[in-house]
Amino acid sequence: MKAVILSGGQGTRVRPLTYIVPKPMIPIVERPLISYIFKLLKKHNFSQVIVTVSYKADMLEDHYQNGEEQGMQIAYSLEGSVKNGKIVSKGLGSAGGLKKVQKFADFFTEPFLVICGDALIDLDLTKAMEFHKSHDGVATVICKEVPKEDVYKYGVVVTSENGLIESFQEKPKVEDAKSNIINTGIYIFDPIVLDYIPDNKEFDIGGDLLPLLSELNLPYYAKVPDFQWIDVGSIADFYKANMLLLEKKIKDIKPYGKEIQPNVWVGINCKIDFDSIEIEGPVYIGNSVKIEDGVKIIGPTMIGSGCLIEENVILNQSILFSYTKIHRGLKFSNKIITSKYIVNPDGSFIDVDETNMHFLVEDRRKCYCKITPEEIEILEILQSIYSL
Repeated sequence: MKAVILSGGQGTRVRPLTYIVPKPMIPIVERPLISYIFKLLKKHNFSQVIVTVSYKADMLEDHYQNGEEQGMQIAYSLEGSVKNGKIVSKGLGSAGGLKKVQKFADFFTEPFLVICGDALIDLDLTKAMEFHKSHDGVATVICKEVPKEDVYKYGVVVTSENGLIESFQEKPKVEDAKSNIINTGIYIFDPIVLDYIPDNKEFDIGGDLLPLLSELNLPYYAKVPDFQWIDVGSIADFYKANMLLLEKKIKDIKPYGKEIQPNVWVGINCKIDFDSIEIEGPVYIGNSVKIEDGVKIIGPTMIGSGCLIEENVILNQSILFSYTKIHRGLKFSNKIITSKYIVNPDGSFIDVDETNMHFLVEDRRKCYCKITPEEIEILEILQSIYSL
């Protein structure tokens, strides 16, 4: 079977993390988000996958290449062009990207799956495909029931009693919503729908294509299965997804590595004296991590591979990106920490380079000068202001 993963967006609501990596590759407990999607697709026998790419496309393509390591064939469709060695993004919209794929080589010859590259799900894709094939519709929209007070965040779907989609409401006010069934951005299409998408034009699935199908009286259905859907569309979502995975609240997914004690996972080649530190799980520690004496780690906390945590640091419910060094004596609580950014779950952040705060954190692979007494004074002030 064939699938398309939509991954061309710039991920503006996940900045500054998407200044570092494209959105599909932001790490959920040190594994790129899109890797979980590849694993799900393979489980349900999707063997040919197109990934639409644009922003930082080279990073994603270099990492996954032709899909051999994922046990499938992966190809890429660039939305944009390359000028002077740099990718210039030109978004075509979710539907426009599908049309570009089809124009290139008539890839879609049978019903195919379309899924966004920014969510963790455990959907039974096999049953979803069976549903589509058993109904006389040109498309199936995978939907989910949400609490009525949350409908304003999503596109609301209005259906008949037999599941035929009659109309949509785009992020309605709670009091105006006609249902609490929302569009998850997961679709199954018959190839015929591609005939209704214009060439070389920005065209969206939810905003343009589905309303057009309704105008043309082409039947398509909503399927509302019971499944877990964790949207990772913002910094707050990213933080929450990591916390949920560490707490083993995401179905069929747990942290990778050896569980050396209940809810503490540790990779290989680490330099840690567990008798000289305190750990309260759940905590994930990647490979080649060094943790010095007197450190206290309170979970849920994720420490990426190659990190260095100096003595007497306190790390509480935080996410530490790979190769980040935290200087001695610091305390971080509810933070997302990279060697360049210190980020709050609400999206506010400090740019370490611009503020010259390398005495807080730095890239472990680089070498900076030792902390001066003056910097220690500044550090104490910052800790009281920012509650680091």
